[in-house]
Amino acid sequence: MIVVTLTYKKPLAKVDIFLKDHIVFLDHYYNLKKFLASGRRENRVGGVILVLSSSIQEAHDIMKNDPFYIHDIADYDFMWFEPSKFLNGIDII
Repeated sequence: MIVVTLTYKKPLAKVDIFLKDHIVFLDHYYNLKKFLASGRRENRVGGVILVLSSSIQEAHDIMKNDPFYIHDIADYDFMWFEPSKFLNGIDII
């Protein structure tokens, strides 16, 4: 699994312009079963996306389709981790 953290580098007024398009992006990858969870970080400084992949490169390639990436709204950090314990009934790669 890849944990992607987004940190906004533009004012929230600019973030809000692309928020609907960002949600469409999220929905697309949820439908493809590539995202497990996503949401805002505390104080709305950015967000977090849990990507169902074992490849940071794949996660990076997916994020290139995010309107926040395309319009240089956020910086992205990628961290791979291997879940060893998780809630039963959830498909983790």
